Amino acid sequence: MRLSARQRKEKLMSSGTTLRLRASGGPSEQLLLLLNDHRVMTTDQLARATSTPARTVLYRLEQLRAAGMVDYDRPGRHTGSAPHHWWLRPAGARLITGTALADGRRPSAMFSAHAATITEVWLALRDNGPPAGLTMTGWATDRAGWQEWDGPTSAWGGTTTKRLTPDAVYEAVLPDGRATAAFVEIDLASMTHTQLRAKLDRYRAYTRDQAWRGRFPHCPPLLLFTTTAHRAVTFTRNAAKHLREDHTPSRYRRNAVTDFDLIAEHGRLIVAATGLVRDPARAVTAHAWNLTDLEAAETTITAILTERATVTAAAQPAYRRERAAELARRRSHTLRDLARHPQQLESSLGPAAVDLLTYLFDRDHDPRNPFTPDLDTSSVLAALADWWRHHPDDTTTAKTLRTALTRAHHTAWSHQVHHLAHLANGGDDRPAWYTAATHLTRQRLLTPTEHHRLDHAHTREQAQADVWRDWQPPNRHYGTRLTYPQWRDEHVDQRWRALSWWQRHHTHRDTLTAAFDDKHLTACARCALTLPTNDTGNCPGCHHHQRLPHTQRHSITPLTDLITALLAKTADDPSPPPGTTGISTAPGRD
Repeated sequence: MRLSARQRKEKLMSSGTTLRLRASGGPSEQLLLLLNDHRVMTTDQLARATSTPARTVLYRLEQLRAAGMVDYDRPGRHTGSAPHHWWLRPAGARLITGTALADGRRPSAMFSAHAATITEVWLALRDNGPPAGLTMTGWATDRAGWQEWDGPTSAWGGTTTKRLTPDAVYEAVLPDGRATAAFVEIDLASMTHTQLRAKLDRYRAYTRDQAWRGRFPHCPPLLLFTTTAHRAVTFTRNAAKHLREDHTPSRYRRNAVTDFDLIAEHGRLIVAATGLVRDPARAVTAHAWNLTDLEAAETTITAILTERATVTAAAQPAYRRERAAELARRRSHTLRDLARHPQQLESSLGPAAVDLLTYLFDRDHDPRNPFTPDLDTSSVLAALADWWRHHPDDTTTAKTLRTALTRAHHTAWSHQVHHLAHLANGGDDRPAWYTAATHLTRQRLLTPTEHHRLDHAHTREQAQADVWRDWQPPNRHYGTRLTYPQWRDEHVDQRWRALSWWQRHHTHRDTLTAAFDDKHLTACARCALTLPTNDTGNCPGCHHHQRLPHTQRHSITPLTDLITALLAKTADDPSPPPGTTGISTAPGRD
């Protein structure tokens, strides 16, 4: 197909312009970038956006139009003078973005007016915002400002992808450096109240699903620019009814005093409207904004966004406390699971660590008991929970935990040894203390139940009295109940009378008594409490089950010797293996 001379000229011009734009990146490319961002702009808007005289901008636009990169229309020209509304053609979009996002079709008059109004609001916020205390840091229109998130479909479960399509997303910083943001909606009296209510419902869903978290510093307020003050007031009143704001926390009614109130206020949707869509520069600076709170006077954009930034700052400690509480709940749940089967940790952390965890997880743990050591294990338990939940195969952390828990176990064990020694130094000799000393000899902590037994342990005299109180002679044909000494004396008397004169002369009565005791008595193998041979139960003093012959009762290690050996071991502080580090936890990790 042969091209005409004019088409060949336009093609050569287009090719040359494209090469110059790619090589220079000058003011013409800046015009293309602006049109790519804002879809439709007037000549005057492009001039103000680039701080360039309108005639110069128009000249450059005509060159770009001749190259087939932009085009223009004059909507409303039949009613009088109308400005040029410029937009990108596919060639211009391809040059800027690498893809032809623009379809090249002539936009409708309504679309052009709407897009140009959005651009006018952008210019007003950019140029008039800083004097009012708002410095623009971001502006996204069309698809760049759309918000998508996965939200629940119903209370019974299920999720779906939801979308919010604001006309623009405005981001700025206040003079003190605090960040803020807002959604901008433009109404040129083209939307009915039903359409506005449907739009508000989408914003409510966005707020209800907390889709703004992680994207904006607070829930962005909805700022509606409309045509008249009456229309703005009507919209905010209807929004107030629809939002049921009289049932939500409000800074105009009461102060938020709890974390729940602070967080709820931080995530509340603020709706404001102004009738100055034809004069956005004044809307940025004037007290022309109506809120949904009927008691509030007209305010400014700066006041609205400053209040949101203040609420954000007030809510941050509440969020930190909420995250800390949630992390503590997760850690507590993990530790409760470990408390059911702490033995599963022995291969990684060692027997001493498992013994300490078993002791700490005991439901009867009583911090007021003198046998209970004063241990600060909160950090090591938090590190243990994080390690078990996230990286149980991390051997480096396991070694660090093993060292810390072993040290804590030795501290707790030494405390119990010293307290037992303190009790023994009082001069008492209680059989239950032998049990405690035996358990401590095995490097095992005394459980809270054993604490309680030691607090109520009988003395040796009381335990021995309990033995004889419940004792009964093997032969129960006696009319009266005999004590062991009475029963023994009766049998010794019978044995003595059966001896000859010569045997009596060479035998002492105490020898017969001792022989009788050796035959009918045993000794507890732990506490040396005297027990009758016909009593096969556990020792009532120390609850031990093993017995020794009565003649071997003196071979049992005394309590003082047991405690002396334990005290010698308390000085053996377990040293950490080389290369280990201390325990540290990250408060925000989960």
